[in-house]
Order: sequence, then structure tokens, then C-alpha cells
Amino acid sequence: MAEIRSQFGTRSSRVGSYSFILTAVVLAILITVNFALSFLPDSYAQADLTANQLYSISSQSKVMLSSLEDDITIYWIVAAGQEDEYVEKLLHNYEDYSSKVKVEKKDPDLNPDFTNAYTDEEIYNNSVIVECGDRYRYISYEEMYEVSSTDYYSMYSSADEFSGEKLITSAISYCTTEELPVVHVLEGHGEAELSTSFADAIETDNLETESLSLLNGESVPEDVECILINAPSTDISEEEKDMLIDFLEGGGRVLILSGTNTEDELPNLKAVAEYYGISVLEGVVVEESTDHYIFNMPVILMPEMGSSDITDPLINDNYHVIMPVAKALDVSEPDGDVTVTPLLTSSEDSFLKADGYNIETYEKEDGDTQGPLTLAALATKDIDDGNQMQLVWIASSVLLDEAYNQYSSDANEDFVLNALEMMCEKDDSVSVRSKSLTNEYLTVSTGSASLIKVVTIGVIPAIYLIVGIGVVVRRKRR
Repeated sequence: MAEIRSQFGTRSSRVGSYSFILTAVVLAILITVNFALSFLPDSYAQADLTANQLYSISSQSKVMLSSLEDDITIYWIVAAGQEDEYVEKLLHNYEDYSSKVKVEKKDPDLNPDFTNAYTDEEIYNNSVIVECGDRYRYISYEEMYEVSSTDYYSMYSSADEFSGEKLITSAISYCTTEELPVVHVLEGHGEAELSTSFADAIETDNLETESLSLLNGESVPEDVECILINAPSTDISEEEKDMLIDFLEGGGRVLILSGTNTEDELPNLKAVAEYYGISVLEGVVVEESTDHYIFNMPVILMPEMGSSDITDPLINDNYHVIMPVAKALDVSEPDGDVTVTPLLTSSEDSFLKADGYNIETYEKEDGDTQGPLTLAALATKDIDDGNQMQLVWIASSVLLDEAYNQYSSDANEDFVLNALEMMCEKDDSVSVRSKSLTNEYLTVSTGSASLIKVVTIGVIPAIYLIVGIGVVVRRKRR
């Protein structure tokens, strides 16, 4: 016994005892801290290390949530054990960030009739209903994932993007907005139908659309504030031209997409723009600067963007508009009380091919107009009663084509949406992008692509070769 007691009294045993006690104390501290952290909101206790911040809400959503005055209830329709990881984390983030947001879980097996008051659509697990007072919006789980690829043999579809935050933030904004702005879409002249993607983007942006015909009227209806004219194939009448000018003179806003297409010359529609210092030049813009076109196609332009309320959000986020087959605009001679701002311009190496669709070469010829050339412009004029006339002309009929919009990572749609938001005076707009689950398109000009090829195929291998030869020569000399 004395021997055992003497062993515990040695220096090594005392050091061992101290180490054991210290380890126990550290473990106790870690357990206590971990237990305390479990009571903190996920946004404070966990870090989102995913490349696209899939488990976080964006700064735009946070700004909107910080300004909430009314209580928001988000009903999460999901059966036990069927919770989607992304949706669950996203909803917790909304609830953690704002005390005005409350998430309630509704099991469709236990509450089969709950959704009947909100929608008659088929209900999928992880669908969401956002409600504030008398306003609500149903978001189907299928809408949260954007699917664009399907394996032909297995028929298995894979989701490319997660749109949960974009849809929920839009729904909250919708539910807390009493009256939504309306964009009136002109019809009756063979206008191109809005793409499904752009129509969805308008709805998500909480803008409503209504059809507008001026064929049988004497003036633009008084409740119309913003008109969208999308790629008409035939001209407006002389009477419609006068109606649009009167509308603009009263502080109206008009956005026109019209460029090189199969349409006729559209003299009356062009006269509306000419009245405010924007003249449409016939032909097709061709780029010679490889930094300003893509896909080795000098008519698929990647124009420069001038600073404006429309373009600044894109410039700040380093996005590029892709503009296929465009005409040019002359904005050199506006009236004294009209201000014309170029929005998109080609490079100084570009030129306007006078032959238009009949061009046989991308080389500059006699009669072609040298750049830089304006491709989209904004005309404004202050009206006596404090209103402002706004006219935007975008000189491409296919800017909103879904393929080109996808190549631009939605920058084309955002460009047009920014213009509509400005025209509708939509100051509370919240633009949240879908989050990629795979890869996003990288918009690279032809010149940059060529440089990358030279560096990766030529320069880097050459460096390795030179270094290798040097090493071999040095070893032989030894």
C-alpha cells in the first residue's frame, strides 16, 4: 500500500494527473460551448462554405427582410422524413434573420385539406406558401429547381439551379406590396411573344403584364404608364404613332425592342424614336474587335455598357449583355430639352454593314459606317408637372431569345427588367439570382478565348519544355 502511495507521489504521476485534469476541463469547456451554440440561430452558429452560398440568403434578401413591417407566415408543406436539405436550411435562415418571419410546418398527410384555400394545384412535398394578411403566393417545389438537362437513355433529369431564395423573396415582396406596377404589352403588329423565361422573370420581379391594342382607340388609356413593344413585324399606323408621341409627351414610358429581322422598315415606329433624337440606321453591326463578339461570330456582339440606372447593376456584378444581329442608332442630334444616353455601344473597330441580312462578307466595304455605334439608348425629357418621359430603344429583335439569355447568364433579361423597373418607378425591386448546382456559363469574348488557347496550348507547354531541356543540360555537364 505504501508502495502504491509512493508511486502516486512521484513527479511523473503528478504530471499525469495534471494532464488528466486539464484534458477533462478542456472537454467540459468544449461540451459547454457546443451546448450553448446549439441555442444560437443557424446563421450565427454555422458557416456556409459552398461556392454559391446555397445555404445562405443573399444581401438583397436581407435588406428586404430588414425593412419588413408586417408579419409573414411561411407554410412549409412537407411530410415527416421528406424534408429537402436546401429548403429546410433556407427557411430557417429567413426565420432566424427576421423576427417578422415565422415558418410553420404542415404535414399534408395530417392536414390534407390545408392547401385547398390557397391552390388547386397538385401539392408536392417541400412546397411553400407565403402569406401576409390577405395576400399569399404558392410556390411549388418543382419551381424551386430549374431542370435543363435530361439523360436520353435513362430519362433521368438533373437540376441545374436552385431558385428557392429567388422565389421566396419575391413572394414576400409580393405579399407586402399593395399595388403592383403594370407593363402593357402592345399587340396587333405581329409582335414576338415574350419567352417563357422572360415572362416568368417579370412575374418573379412582381411586375404584372396586360395586353394593349391601340388599333381601335383614339388615345392611350389613362391607366397605362409603361408600354413594351417587342419585335413587331409590321409597322404601327400613323394614328398609333401620334398616340404614342402624345403618351410620351404626357410623361409616359415606352420600351421598344426592334432590330434586324424580317420586319418591314417600320417608318411610323421609327418616327416615334426620331421625335426624341433616336434615329434607327439600316444594316447589321459587325465587330472586328475579338473582345466584343463571341462564338467566332462578328454579328453576335458583346457590347460595352454605359453607366446608367439600367446598366450599373450589371456592370457592378461583371455581367455582359449578349446582343445578336443588331442595327445601330444615331443619337447625335437630340432636341435641346431631350437627353439621350447610350446604354450599349460597339467598339471603335466595329462598322455597320449597309447590306443588312444580305451581307456576303464580314469585311468592311465602301458604304459601311465606321464605329463605335450605339446599340441601345435611353431618351428622357422632363415634363412640366414633374414627370419624366422615358423611351428606350434596343436595336435587336432577339435579345430576349432564351438561348442568348442563357449564354449571358440571364444578363439580357436583367437588362430589360432593369429598364422596366426604372420606367415603372419600382424602387423596392429585389433581384435575387438562382444559385447554380452545377456550372454557370462563362461569357468569354473571342479574343479572350484565343488568348487562353495560346497560353494553355502553347506558352505553358513551351515553359515546361524549356525548363526540362535546361535541367537535362545541367545534369549532363555535371
